Amino acid sequence: MTIIFHPGVMEERNGRWVQIGRKCSSCGKTSFPVTELCPFCSSENGEMVSLSRTGTLFSFSITRVPVGPYKPPIVAGFIDLPEGTRIFGQIHAAPDEIKTGILMTMKTGVLWTEKDGTEVMGYYYEPIKTDVGGAE
Repeated sequence: MTIIFHPGVMEERNGRWVQIGRKCSSCGKTSFPVTELCPFCSSENGEMVSLSRTGTLFSFSITRVPVGPYKPPIVAGFIDLPEGTRIFGQIHAAPDEIKTGILMTMKTGVLWTEKDGTEVMGYYYEPIKTDVGGAE
């Protein structure tokens, strides 16, 4: 059996998993995860939208001890999407491949497997291999 790690953050659209945000009809800002009210203007008016699969790494952290089902090193960070939304997520890459400002792409897959065999699916990010961006 496979489950999504946090219901409501992803949907399957046109045969592909996407992250779902909320675009406010009043102020035009997009937020993630979806909330009942816009976190920027408190409007109830908005629609669920697919978010971009690519963004820029704003900041990151490396954990070098085991946490729950994850084995170190665990890389996680904030990715800025073109919609103006900042998303926190796991980064699947070696720590030496990560720099702020690099381009990232969202992927989906199994994040961990429970003891009963249930696969927990979710999103994560990987660097886009280019020579553009990145700060030491």
